[in-house]
Amino acid sequence: MAAPVVRPARPDELEAVGRLTLAAYAADGGMSPEHPYAATLLDAGARARDAELLVAEESGSVLGTVTFVRPGTPFSEIGGPDEAEVRTLAVAPEARGRGVGRLLSDECVRLARAEGCRAVVLSSGTWMTAAHRLYERMGFVRVPERDWSPRPDVDLIAYRLTL
Repeated sequence: MAAPVVRPARPDELEAVGRLTLAAYAADGGMSPEHPYAATLLDAGARARDAELLVAEESGSVLGTVTFVRPGTPFSEIGGPDEAEVRTLAVAPEARGRGVGRLLSDECVRLARAEGCRAVVLSSGTWMTAAHRLYERMGFVRVPERDWSPRPDVDLIAYRLTL
């Protein structure tokens, strides 16, 4: 089997990328298809329009996705003027444990460095413990002063990686 390749999502993949994103969040136990945020997760088209929507693909199958957000753009939530942001990292449940999340995250860090950003920041659901371990292994550190709740039933914790 060929190694996964990270590339921009194609327009014909957006619906599948949205479904993969929701499936990944649901597998973590923090999201159901009925949750109000599910529609946002399904809307990969918005992420592709207003940010850089990336996928990890292997032998024609999309295994995961991430959204790279440039400073000051519409999808930026907690990033400062010289901080890129990682959003909606999602790995298909059947592809977990294969390094796909790391590959996608590494590409975001690479892009941020190439664009001269000072840091990469992200928010992660409190229930996403596997993602927290990944970020910490990559050198991200918790920044509790940036923790926030976009809605009363969703608590997000923040991480930052200085470049």
